[in-house]
Amino acid sequence: MTKPELEKKIFLHLTKVNFSTFDEMKNIFKCSDGDLMDIIKNNIKTNSEPLGFILINDKTKPHQYSIESTNYLTIHTQVENYLKGINGILSLFYRNLSTQSNLLKTDSDATINLNKKGKTIFDNISLILDRIQQLSFLITYYKSMDKIPKNMMSQADEDHKKCLNMYSKIIKKLKNITMKDKINQEAIELYLFKHQFVVNHLNSSI
Repeated sequence: MTKPELEKKIFLHLTKVNFSTFDEMKNIFKCSDGDLMDIIKNNIKTNSEPLGFILINDKTKPHQYSIESTNYLTIHTQVENYLKGINGILSLFYRNLSTQSNLLKTDSDATINLNKKGKTIFDNISLILDRIQQLSFLITYYKSMDKIPKNMMSQADEDHKKCLNMYSKIIKKLKNITMKDKINQEAIELYLFKHQFVVNHLNSSI
């Protein structure tokens, strides 16, 4: 299970219970201490991270974790800031891809795969795609739980479309940059398969 998949499962779990402990979540999701702690740290609400969604009650033993019902305006702000903020780093990744003469290697069984440099670039872009997917998931969740005020429903629809459009735009840009040579096509298509599947998922949930 990837970290983004684990993160979504943790969010869903915490929406269905009043609270959960670290050991309970570890046993439910069969994950490592490190992966679970990373997700909690990245999403916990503190004075320095007011946009976090996970609350911790450290006055109990063991500590109790719950999810805060954040107002939709906070989600909207995250979507706006994140989608605007990634343009610069994406441009850098695209430039790195377009200047690489060879992103592929031939394995011992004669199959063609991304080499180490190619994987590093695509892994970094995948993290961005995963974050966009997480934001889309939050919007879908808030819709399903009727947590979006009526006066913000049109904004939520617009935010969801922005996530889908940015996600699709990244996939198309990658294909245009890396698939000029037919030999690249199979390796890149295979690497992007997960994200192309997500595009269809996001599209069906709008």
